[in-house]
Amino acid sequence: MARLIVSSLHVRYASHVVFQSASLGVEAGMISGLLGPNGSGKTTFFDVICGLKKINGGEINSSFSKLLYLSQIVSTPPVFRMFDIFKMTMLFCSDKKVTQQHALDKIEKWSPGIAERYCEIWNKKSSLCSYGEKRCFFTLSLLCANADFVILDEPTAGVDPEFRYHIWRCLEGAAAEGVAVLVSSHNVDEIVAHCDDFYMLSQQRFDRFTDAQGFMNAYGANSLDEAFIHAASLPRI
Repeated sequence: MARLIVSSLHVRYASHVVFQSASLGVEAGMISGLLGPNGSGKTTFFDVICGLKKINGGEINSSFSKLLYLSQIVSTPPVFRMFDIFKMTMLFCSDKKVTQQHALDKIEKWSPGIAERYCEIWNKKSSLCSYGEKRCFFTLSLLCANADFVILDEPTAGVDPEFRYHIWRCLEGAAAEGVAVLVSSHNVDEIVAHCDDFYMLSQQRFDRFTDAQGFMNAYGANSLDEAFIHAASLPRI
């Protein structure tokens, strides 16, 4: 089974330590969540996995064959239509030809009802699409690009409940077909509800959980949000 194993990771910017002895694992066919307050290092960690940021210690071992990463920032040329952007994206992201029909067949199987909305966005000019529409379109498109490991940095931020519902259904569908998904969010409830396991970035390390009660117990909290706040407020080691 393909997996990503991060062991004793150490990352710093000058004298600022972001990670210290941090460990994490992601396996094929699973959705793993990553929680953490703003500025805690979630995006830095994704950059590390993608080779965009050098590490200062530890090991990162991956047996996945193809990794795709969607960052928080989604920017598109305003004069292009979304189908033009789809075609360009697939030229860079997929080693096989991916057509609109291929994408529609996949996402409709994963989340019935989304294909019609996807087609509406497909034909719109980028300048006329909302941020949420672009975010949903890119997320679902990348899931169709034949990667076995997909990293999504806050894919549901700025997305309405309908698109958020379909995004998670499609993530679950892709995972059921063997894709490994690593996703960050500030929404603790959705991470707990949809992820097979999740990590809280606290004290420069990753604390792993598999259920809501274990998360709340670990930080002496009575709610998920309270647990998040407690974990985020712990002093750096």
